[in-house]
Amino acid sequence: MEQDLNQSLDLLLQLKLTPAIYLQLEVLQLPVLKLEEFIKNELEENPFLEVEEEEGDNSDLKPVPDFVFEGGNVFVNDEGFEQPIPDIESLRSVLLRQARWDLNEEEFKVAEFIVDNLDYRGFLTLKEEEIADRLSVPVSLVKRVREFVKSLTPVGCASYTVREAFKAQLKELGALDKYVEAVDYLDILAKSKEEFKKESGLSEEELKVFLSLLKRLDAEPGNVGDFNPVVFPDAKVYILKDKVVVEVAEPPAFNLRVNPFYLKYADGKELRKYITEKYQRALFIYKALQQRRETIKKVVECVFNEQVEFLRDGKTLKPLTYRQISEMIGVHESTVSRTVKDKFVETPYGVYPLKFFFKKGVSGISVDYVKEKIREIIDREDSRKPFSDNKIAEELKRMGIKIARRTVAKYREEMGIPGAFKRRKR
Repeated sequence: MEQDLNQSLDLLLQLKLTPAIYLQLEVLQLPVLKLEEFIKNELEENPFLEVEEEEGDNSDLKPVPDFVFEGGNVFVNDEGFEQPIPDIESLRSVLLRQARWDLNEEEFKVAEFIVDNLDYRGFLTLKEEEIADRLSVPVSLVKRVREFVKSLTPVGCASYTVREAFKAQLKELGALDKYVEAVDYLDILAKSKEEFKKESGLSEEELKVFLSLLKRLDAEPGNVGDFNPVVFPDAKVYILKDKVVVEVAEPPAFNLRVNPFYLKYADGKELRKYITEKYQRALFIYKALQQRRETIKKVVECVFNEQVEFLRDGKTLKPLTYRQISEMIGVHESTVSRTVKDKFVETPYGVYPLKFFFKKGVSGISVDYVKEKIREIIDREDSRKPFSDNKIAEELKRMGIKIARRTVAKYREEMGIPGAFKRRKR
């Protein structure tokens, strides 16, 4: 039986990360102290990279101070004074301090119960149904709060398994869904890479990316040891003549240059290959550092152009999301996530995690502002005919704030204001 042989040409579009792009993503995500360590390692291994010494006398320049982050407060490491050894902050206080930013009273009680039932690795020891039964709350509420706790730093706490913790950490890193889903096949990976690729659907190149991501994950997110790391702000921000000014931190080790001196010695085939690879990597690192500096500056400027009131009073925050910032500066949302992750910013009111300035809101308005308007509406009501929660929701709608009646009730209760029946004066 004869068989026809035909040739065909198919055009396919595939998105692949080049070594240069992958290096840019890796460098962008590193906080300034880890980045400095990364650069020092590269300087030792790559003959083409060297620190460019500044010309002139810099004796009058003041060094950028180090900071110690402890219990939500930041202290300057002043060499002129003997600094006492700070108390070690517990995992419980670290998680609950973050939870207070975004949870209401009922949600916080659930979060507190969850955190109190974590083992030394950070894993939850009680089932969601058991927690719901003990607290007399819906299981759906426990599920929602547990997912929130998993997103706090250190990411992955309140998971039930290592796989679940890995998935939470990969999502925080902005990894693609294919890499998050590949975690389900880790048992197969330990036995056969080929079988793993078949089951997970990852290509050889994607497998390399996945393996590099795994190296950055923590199988015991709650086992943090001393949770008082040294903090070096990645950027400083302040207002000068009504304009937001951003200075990106650049320690001396960042003042790199690429020296092509060794290229002329690339005479042998193997040596030429080695030297060319090192030279190419040196160029990639140099460009990645420039890109990191520009991206951090754009993101921080954009954040504080939105949160400029905080720079004036140290307390006012507007609702803000990664997507809003990504649309404003024209980058992908995952790029903003990588830029914000583990970064600290120095403001006139102290040093804060950059993530702190991304706040949830209602209809594009901060929760605090909505509560303030609710209080104003109640203050001007007729005490003989107080407004119902539904009436308050209607009044807010006239102000351009669209929220449900039950949300009004929740905010009213959080402010300690009784319902219409108890507010009525006879």
